[in-house]
Amino acid sequence: MAEHSNNQSKASQSEAGISDMAAIAARSQRIVAEFLSRQQGGAGMADPGNIGEAFFEMTRRMMADPGKMMQANMSLWKDHMALWQSASQRAMGKESAPVIEPESGDHRFKADEWDENFLFDYIKQSYLLTARWMQTTVGDIDGLDDKTARKVEFYTRQFADSMAPSNFVATNPEVLRATIESRGENLVRGLSNLLDDMENSDGQLRIRMTDPDAFSLGDNIAVTPGSVFYQND
Repeated sequence: MAEHSNNQSKASQSEAGISDMAAIAARSQRIVAEFLSRQQGGAGMADPGNIGEAFFEMTRRMMADPGKMMQANMSLWKDHMALWQSASQRAMGKESAPVIEPESGDHRFKADEWDENFLFDYIKQSYLLTARWMQTTVGDIDGLDDKTARKVEFYTRQFADSMAPSNFVATNPEVLRATIESRGENLVRGLSNLLDDMENSDGQLRIRMTDPDAFSLGDNIAVTPGSVFYQND
């Protein structure tokens, strides 16, 4: 009887999951179509920070010194060759010192699998080497004015951070573990959150950084009048 009850429970959960996915699929089709329509109409396509111009100037400066770029590429190639040798030794059960390690405050790779599993360790180190190469190469470009240099370095770091293996299901051991344990419900919730953001972004894809319903005036937001205790120019 207990086994029969468990089977019924699993079947009910499966049917509920299929129903949720069908509802999300129908909703996502509508929202994505609306979002793409806004992009084609020009919404959100402006470049108020002149980021494209800054990267164009960076590329022009890079092309003016091909020898420096060749040296940078050779350095990256040597780093990856060293990593490949290290990973091969670990795959054969031998001890091998890491080629590169995350900074002490980098919490993206705190799960044990990033160090204990040689495959995830290889993915982690490969990313760290490439991210370091990108930021170092951009930082070493001569001839950029300070404002353009800071802009290029900032957005290069943002791009490198966005490509971290911790941001993708297939290369994040913690997400893989949670996906298995929840039978994919975590991914369904994530997709639902993404659709909520797209629906409320007016074509800009503004990702929520906090729960908009978590604060209420007079409860956890103060309403007491304040006063200026220091003011300068």
